[in-house]
Amino acid sequence: MNNENQKTQNYKLVSVIKPKVCPYCKSEEVIKWGFRFNHTTKKQRWKCNSCSECFVVDDGFFKTKHKREVITQCVSLYMNGLSLRKVKEHFNQFSDYQVSHQAVLNWIRRYAILLKDFQRKFDLNLSRIYHADEIFVKCKNEQHYFWDMIDKETRVLVSSHYSTKRDTKSAKMLFFKAQNKPLSLFTDSAFAYKKAYRKVWGSRNRKLDREVYTRLKASEDRRNNIIERIQGTIRARIKVMRNFKSPESAEAILSLFVVYYNFIRIHQGINKTPIEQAGVNLNLGKNKWLDLIYLASQKS
Repeated sequence: MNNENQKTQNYKLVSVIKPKVCPYCKSEEVIKWGFRFNHTTKKQRWKCNSCSECFVVDDGFFKTKHKREVITQCVSLYMNGLSLRKVKEHFNQFSDYQVSHQAVLNWIRRYAILLKDFQRKFDLNLSRIYHADEIFVKCKNEQHYFWDMIDKETRVLVSSHYSTKRDTKSAKMLFFKAQNKPLSLFTDSAFAYKKAYRKVWGSRNRKLDREVYTRLKASEDRRNNIIERIQGTIRARIKVMRNFKSPESAEAILSLFVVYYNFIRIHQGINKTPIEQAGVNLNLGKNKWLDLIYLASQKS
């Protein structure tokens, strides 16, 4: 693009993320070196004084042809309950941008990978009183399962796992993904949880284990209602999908929903996001998805 066109178009300088090292030689001698222009934005370009290579920092939107505001709006609309095709129809009807439902799905998968382990980068102030359960998920006309575990006081989803079977191995993966051993754990009476607890967190003192781990009968004990309520929110979201087309898509969508639940959605019970209740304030702006992607790109 020539200089005349660059002056006439209103470019927006976005995401000036300073690199810590050169991606080619790992040198810290990096300086600003002009800008890189495309049809929507301009980005800061950097030069390494050691190897003389020029580069731009991947801010989470590398090689995307659509504006980042359009991408994050699509992700937000989808997480708030619209289907892929309704998101497409919304943008094609009310904006100058034409998007496809497959593009929206690709963005969901991309940012599910980027944000999947973002929560692990923070030291959360949890009560460590965990409630765990699983729900049925329909995928390719088969019965799959989404396992999740919540911290009672902060409402943070501390762990989640997608599986094709309701077995001990899946329950173990749910427990392995949790950052801290619970002070108290509540599950239903499924035997898979009992065996998984012994494998992951169990001790030689069975009396001590019984003080930490409690198996509940739903018909007699309502203490696990806190996780049932969250699963109602998840069911309401996946109900409009009717049927996932592949386990990969199901896992990506549900993984990103966990990020949405912990970082974006205001919990009505605590009047803030669960991650804020756990002592982490990211100071996200009006476009929370955009700022969250920037932060994840810097910390990755």
